[in-house]
Amino acid sequence: MSFLCDLSLLSGLGELLIALGLAGVVSLFITTERRPILDLSLGALFILMAVGGFALTWRVDKLENADRDLTPAQQVALSKAVSRFPMAKYEVLTSRDNSEAYALALKIAEAVRAGSGTMPLFDDKMLSPGLGVKLIFAAKDVDFRHEVTDTIGRVLIGARIGVISDRAFELPEHTVRFVVGPRH
Repeated sequence: MSFLCDLSLLSGLGELLIALGLAGVVSLFITTERRPILDLSLGALFILMAVGGFALTWRVDKLENADRDLTPAQQVALSKAVSRFPMAKYEVLTSRDNSEAYALALKIAEAVRAGSGTMPLFDDKMLSPGLGVKLIFAAKDVDFRHEVTDTIGRVLIGARIGVISDRAFELPEHTVRFVVGPRH
């Protein structure tokens, strides 16, 4: 049932329902043979299809434009994932220019603090954080990067927050940098 979580698929399904419903209603007006009960039944079905399609595309649009957020339970899950890496140092970088990304960065920083026992380096003066959430690691930390991405990345993905993993040569080993940018 995970295919039902794909918003682009649901949006396409909504558009298909709208097209089929409207085409069905138009076809009822074009036909020359009149069967009142059948025409009424099919008309109601086609209108319901079109209305359902409009409702589905409206809901998908609302979900696509919803703010990314961490519920208290998701923050606890992120804290537990962070606690699995006690030797790691954490950084959270974002920009105050985007209030949604800034609020998400604060929640991530709080979850990291709860999981690691210390407040991560928090910098909200980043000029261009890029899009989405990135986990950045030292270039040498290949195994560490995979472990952290598998645990912390899965928690964020489970919270419907897309994550990209990247490497940076200037980072010290066992450092996890969260870069939180705008959604799109």
